[in-house]
Amino acid sequence: MSVAVWVGLIALAGIDAETGVVMLLYLDHAYEKFRGEGGMRLADDLQAAIREGAVQRIRPKIMTVCAILFGLLPIMWSPVTQAGGT
Repeated sequence: MSVAVWVGLIALAGIDAETGVVMLLYLDHAYEKFRGEGGMRLADDLQAAIREGAVQRIRPKIMTVCAILFGLLPIMWSPVTQAGGT
C-alpha cells in the first residue's frame, strides 16, 4: 500500500475515534437526563435513553460523513498522474 493509503487510514481512524467519543457523550447526557427524571428502573428505560442519545447525534454524524466523502471524491477520481493517484 502506498503512503497516501496509509494517510487515509490514519485519518479514518481519527474520525472514527472522534465520532465514538462524541456519541458516548450524547449517550451519557441522555442517561443522566433519564436518571434525573426518576427513570432507569427497567431495561426499557435504558433502551429509551440510548435511542434518544443516538437520535440527537445521527444528523451531525451523517453530515460529517457526507462532507468527508464529497471532499475526497475528486481525489479518488483523479487520474493516476495527479494527486492521490500513486
